Amino acid sequence: MGLMSKMKNLTGAAPKELLENGLLGRGIIVGIEQTSVSTGADFDPSHVCVFTVEVTLDNVPRYTTSCRQAVKAILLPQLMSPGTTVAVRADESDHNRIALSLGEEPPTVTMAPDSNTRSAAQIIEDGEPCKAIIIETLPLGVRSPRTGEDVYAFTLTVMAPGRPPFQIDVGNPVPKAAIPLLYPGSTLPARRIPDGDDRELAIDWDAALAAVGASR
Repeated sequence: MGLMSKMKNLTGAAPKELLENGLLGRGIIVGIEQTSVSTGADFDPSHVCVFTVEVTLDNVPRYTTSCRQAVKAILLPQLMSPGTTVAVRADESDHNRIALSLGEEPPTVTMAPDSNTRSAAQIIEDGEPCKAIIIETLPLGVRSPRTGEDVYAFTLTVMAPGRPPFQIDVGNPVPKAAIPLLYPGSTLPARRIPDGDDRELAIDWDAALAAVGASR
């Protein structure tokens, strides 16, 4: 690293070429360590911080890395909120080299396939019927690698045969036609793997939409 690069790193200057040409992804800030270095005028300072970020790029397994960057003091309280999501730019040849791109909106990215987990289609094919009642739902800003549908985080109360109601947090892809069904208290047909993890559950959107159509 040359002298100029070292100086830029100390002052927390995000590399211009990285912000202009880096791969655009989503970053969840999981840690901030404020250094003793500040830049800018006294009335409008920027504080140099070390950010630990969980990064998701298109078709790349999620990973955690860090960057040293100067951020306007007025923005720091927003970034310190738990689970804050920002746009990031990653070096194409070294994904661990990133910069926060605070002038951009976090993109929707396609998750990398995971051969170690059952897909929603597999759970619906192999699982037993149950009912899922929505408590809360939130778009995750990612798409399913198998269907291309947007993935939502769900908090659900599950009504399954042979056991008391229980609550889970799970992610499921949602077809656009089913988005109107995403409201607290919505009761939906689902399937789950009875001998697996409680989170191995998929909402049966085809059955849910068919039921809505039949009721009209």
